[in-house]
Amino acid sequence: MKKLIAMAAALAVTSLSAFAVDITVGARGNFNMGIGTDIIFEPDTFNSLEKHGGNLGGGFAVFANFGLTEIGKGSLGIQPEFGMNFNNGYTSEEDSVKMNLYSTTIDLPVLVTFNYPVMEAFSIGCGLGPYLSIPSGFDFLVQFDEDTSTKTFENMDVKARLNFGFAFDVNAAYKLGPGSLVFDVRYMLDLEPTSIDSKDPDASWHDRSNDMFTRRMFVLGLGYQMKF
Repeated sequence: MKKLIAMAAALAVTSLSAFAVDITVGARGNFNMGIGTDIIFEPDTFNSLEKHGGNLGGGFAVFANFGLTEIGKGSLGIQPEFGMNFNNGYTSEEDSVKMNLYSTTIDLPVLVTFNYPVMEAFSIGCGLGPYLSIPSGFDFLVQFDEDTSTKTFENMDVKARLNFGFAFDVNAAYKLGPGSLVFDVRYMLDLEPTSIDSKDPDASWHDRSNDMFTRRMFVLGLGYQMKF
């Protein structure tokens, strides 16, 4: 499946390059804030915990924006990306119980973008589009007072299915050197929950789907881009 996605992405990028008026490539680092992430996994022991939360995390992304047509002074384009986000998930604490669910994801958005030059050295833009999110790591930690029980990737495996979601993005770019410094604010909403299965055949949840949480998060990004 991952090879098919890579081949499809390479073909799409090649096709877009042939029609692009201009091409901008860049990279950025992310600071992530889980806001409104919904917890789904609810054992009786944890019924008192808050069901909405989110972790603080980080990540990075590389992107290429293909300007396809000019609209007035602005330009309409397509922007595929490859990114990784760490410490997605959910944290909640009440009385003597604390639950942490952490996941690492590979996120592949394709945004329809519009960029507008406010002045020669400064431009603003926005984007909207779907993404594929591939869980690639998972940690599950439950703590009772000072006693901690941890299950990690050794005994657990992320369910092998793709998540889908939508992202909305606003950004600003300032000319600096041969390229531009770009600041990015994004909201990501998973349409599918993150699910896990146990590798241990004796585990109580073996061979059945376990929906853990549905991710919703704001992403603050800072990076650098160059136009060709």
